[in-house]
Amino acid sequence: MGTPWKADLCAILHTHDQNQRRELIEAFLVAQEPSIARVLARVQRVARLEPRERPVALSYFGQALLQMVDKRWLAKNGGGASHVFNYSSNLPVILEAETRACLREDRRKGLLDGTAGAPGGSTQSRRDALVQKSRQLFELEYQRPATNNELVAFHNERMHATRKDAARQSVLITRDHLSTARVVPLDDPDVADDVHLTTVDDPDLDVEDRSQLITSVIQRCEALDEDRERRRRCAPRRAPVTAADVARAYFARHQEGEFPTRAELVEQLEITEPVARRELGTRLQDVLGLAREAFAGYSYSR
Repeated sequence: MGTPWKADLCAILHTHDQNQRRELIEAFLVAQEPSIARVLARVQRVARLEPRERPVALSYFGQALLQMVDKRWLAKNGGGASHVFNYSSNLPVILEAETRACLREDRRKGLLDGTAGAPGGSTQSRRDALVQKSRQLFELEYQRPATNNELVAFHNERMHATRKDAARQSVLITRDHLSTARVVPLDDPDVADDVHLTTVDDPDLDVEDRSQLITSVIQRCEALDEDRERRRRCAPRRAPVTAADVARAYFARHQEGEFPTRAELVEQLEITEPVARRELGTRLQDVLGLAREAFAGYSYSR
């Protein structure tokens, strides 16, 4: 148990209740915040994230942690008590590597800035360079430009001949890889005629129903806060974090379909004390539980 984080992660793995596991993960993130911050600093440096993108790194750390718990450690033991990392001497390094892997995967899919030179974002650039080289070699050999079909066949044949496992190295191409992206000015009059670049916003017919349900959730949160105050036996040393305030902040932009992360709630509610942050996590679980009950029988009109 001397390994950093092992005691907390063992407690998470030995918990069968999903809600309790979620609470333990939340407590782990709060309790180990200093050491996690050091891991996130290395992730940001290696992945070349800006300092202001620390919430992005934290989000990917949480994603990596959940994947390791659900898809690796628990999966290897059939969901029971796990001993799969008994011989892992450095869990922070493992989770740091998994966090960077999640970042690389999203960059590869284009979900993050995948510019050339950024770790994980150079796959497309490397393949384009190889295709350009194949194009030059074809013109030197045949003394004419290659058609798309000829270039695909020539390039793939060259890759199979020069690479040990061309398919695994993501260097093979199809005709779709030869289409290049182009910049389209927003004021271009031809944009309106392009069906791929135009959308029609349909009216949101359910916004009033959702707003009423959210209002009822906030009212139930206020009732919970009042009941909690009545049962309080001593005066609080600080202003408590109320469920109603958390609910208002969480659903503030629900009409745009945007919901804040826990870090954004901390910033919006100006919470600075560690105890208040833990209380925020508890209040947020209360809000989400009431919201699930309110929306349990909800159905969209479209």
